[in-house]
Amino acid sequence: LIAVLLAFFIVLKIRARRFRPTGDKAAQQEALNRDIGEAGFAYDRKGDVFYSLMDCWQREMGYCQLYDEGSSLFNMVMHCEPVRFSYGGKRWMIELWKGQYGITTGAEVGIYNTDQDDVRTERFTGPFYDCASDQERLQMSFVLRKNGRVLMKRKGLHWWLTGFKLGEFSTPDSLSMDIRIRFPERGMRNAFLGGLQELGYGGREYAVHGNTVTVHYTNPHSEQPLSHGSLQEAAVQKVNKSNCALYRQATGKYTDTLDKLEYIKALVPELYEFCMHSLYARTFYEGFGWLIDLIHDHNNKPQP
Repeated sequence: LIAVLLAFFIVLKIRARRFRPTGDKAAQQEALNRDIGEAGFAYDRKGDVFYSLMDCWQREMGYCQLYDEGSSLFNMVMHCEPVRFSYGGKRWMIELWKGQYGITTGAEVGIYNTDQDDVRTERFTGPFYDCASDQERLQMSFVLRKNGRVLMKRKGLHWWLTGFKLGEFSTPDSLSMDIRIRFPERGMRNAFLGGLQELGYGGREYAVHGNTVTVHYTNPHSEQPLSHGSLQEAAVQKVNKSNCALYRQATGKYTDTLDKLEYIKALVPELYEFCMHSLYARTFYEGFGWLIDLIHDHNNKPQP
């Protein structure tokens, strides 16, 4: 065993000495995005953030409260703020998230709706939402701050606007978001405002300019998942913090994320694959396969 370990570290040391990052940053980014495209994400070098693609496979999975409840089992510890309202004959939910997603700090704004009755089973009772269609997407933007320092800015016409900073560790309490959403008309704007007010948002926590609503999101008003504040969540955060520190230490000789990931890929491909599939991976949804089967026709169930 000692001989095997010694040989392993010798090989790593040789690889590290021989490694030289690609000088063409555009080619580096293109190669990285090819690797993570099937996982539903891409990387933006200008903002140094990972983000969800418009037509990622996760779009076929919908959303429900159970996903939030089970998130800590997949090393995701975040504040959840589902804003529910009725509009145009459908029940809508625009949910805000901020927190730690494995070895990334991130934030999300998702748009969902349903015209179906609640799911009623022994394991779950409540609405199951579809992801918004192309016609239902909204112009959105957000700024994510950590202890007042800007971590990222994201904007676009989307149904799931996201951003994730690799190697950054944060507690949800240290993060704040300023979210701006432009609605197509006053009726939908007012319905969303009603949902905010029902949660307990006051006048200083949101602003209205025409059909655009800006929300200042610090402490969530919604009831949080049962794991929030638990020993399980504390254990998950301890692992997340250690993994972030390990990533920074292992790639400390480089400052550029593309160089860091290319370095890991060359030295330890298995670790690279783990990093590339750590955000809302297939395993996250497999835990809810029984629920997906209830919602989708079994023969046409989407395959991640």
